[in-house]
Amino acid sequence: MPLLRPLRTLALTCLALLCVSLAVTAGPASAKKDLESMFQDDNSLIFNDAPGATAKVMDELKTLGVDRIRVSVFWATVAPDSKNTVRPADFDATNPDAYPPGAWARYDQIVRLARERNIAVNFNVTSPAPFWATGTPAAGREDLKETFDPRPKEFGQFVVALGKRYSGAWTADGSLIPRVRYWSIWNEPNQAAWLSPQSARDPRSKKAFVETAPVLYRNLVDAAWSALQLTDHGKDTILIGETAPKGRKNELDTSLPMDPLRFIRNVYCLDKNLQLYKGSSAIIRSCPVGPKALTDFVTQHPALFQATGFAHHPYALTSKPTAKFTSKDWVTIGNLPDLTKLLRKIYQRYRQLIPDKQKNVPLYLTEFGYQSRPPDPTGVSLKQQAAFNNESEYLAWKDPNARTLSQFLLVDDKPIEGKSDLERFGKTFQTGLLSCTYIKASDTCETGKRKPAYGAYALGIHLPSARATSTRNLKVWGVARIAPRGKVKITVELRSAKKGSRFKKAGSLTTDAKRGYVFGNVKVARAGDVRLAYKAANGLTYHSRPVAFALKKKK
Repeated sequence: MPLLRPLRTLALTCLALLCVSLAVTAGPASAKKDLESMFQDDNSLIFNDAPGATAKVMDELKTLGVDRIRVSVFWATVAPDSKNTVRPADFDATNPDAYPPGAWARYDQIVRLARERNIAVNFNVTSPAPFWATGTPAAGREDLKETFDPRPKEFGQFVVALGKRYSGAWTADGSLIPRVRYWSIWNEPNQAAWLSPQSARDPRSKKAFVETAPVLYRNLVDAAWSALQLTDHGKDTILIGETAPKGRKNELDTSLPMDPLRFIRNVYCLDKNLQLYKGSSAIIRSCPVGPKALTDFVTQHPALFQATGFAHHPYALTSKPTAKFTSKDWVTIGNLPDLTKLLRKIYQRYRQLIPDKQKNVPLYLTEFGYQSRPPDPTGVSLKQQAAFNNESEYLAWKDPNARTLSQFLLVDDKPIEGKSDLERFGKTFQTGLLSCTYIKASDTCETGKRKPAYGAYALGIHLPSARATSTRNLKVWGVARIAPRGKVKITVELRSAKKGSRFKKAGSLTTDAKRGYVFGNVKVARAGDVRLAYKAANGLTYHSRPVAFALKKKK
């Protein structure tokens, strides 16, 4: 089956609209075009037990032009006796061979299959944690057990085992396991589903809560950082953060999600005015006090200043990419500069240089997608999902600090129990490029229909402005993942807004050699639609979705 439905190339007659001198010219140079295409679908890659299924998914991702996959390394999935509150006797957690037989098999398979296809791997090491490595939540909150107060020492030992096994020198099944060179620490630590408690009772007050998850996360980062240094991964890409985009504004409680910027400030022991916590406010947050607090903090927590970059999940989910939100501490794809600004001020506050002498801390957008309707009744339409994905990627592409953007899910999540579509789909991710064909007997999803977002991912287009300039120039941005890497010609086609008009070639743009992006101007005579076309080596021609444009109104 071809990647996208090929459209028959037709011989076009000369339309009045387009019988003018048409040309495409390169647009202004971007400050940074190297935006890596990352992809994540743990259900399809880790837990797809059908024979050959993981390899088949990996083949599809390769065809889609994916550069890297993000893979969740779930601590409890690998650890022995993860549902037991008593740690296994004589268990050396730093030794990969001490783990249960087959515990690593899923991850070994992924890194091997990825290596064969020249797809890079990001290991995100995260909860759920084994019960013997967590604290005890309050009565009635057993739902938090897998994420409650995880012990940094135990986590560090697990990361040591990971670092050893995926060092490129470890052998399994008679052959070396490929090295992993790209790591991120924990997933969405500002969400109780991944790390709890988010907040705890302030011992100085009967009613107030104090931020707790930032302290827990700081300690987990310290442990993982040390473990990666010990196992010769110190020069790898190591990301911290992995924060979710929204919280409950100023509300704090055991399981209420925390606003990301508030969470980050507290990780770095800074209050809302970016001043170091002092006195009891510092002590209850495990922050240093005294005249050397600044230097002590940097010395105690090197990863917070030496990590390769900061990872974030800038989901808007059901709002347009440029939507503005009421909370100043939320960060979605539309206000990434707010995150950049905070991180820069934090480094300045501690008088630290940003890694690799960058102007700003590099941002790694490691989860992203739009909730679609159907099946989620609160999601955006299928056409909007495709358009919003393209627009969001454009926003990330033009941000000079963004290094990667990750599409979350190839296939939609399976539904959960419920009487209505809202109950069945509203609390699951329906951000996939493919719908889920739910098989109730096996409680699994099989690949369903391709959404418009599938084609938009392979060959995407966005107009920075939907209105051409007074000189009839229309800026066109796009990405041709479907095309091979290297400088490739992508055709720009136009058609009149008049009913019955057909697309006609207007010129071409050349992709950048590394990632497949195009950006340039097309001359237009009348309002209409624009799309991109790519003719593959197999003879098939693929098209982006069409995008309407207008002309600038005369004064």
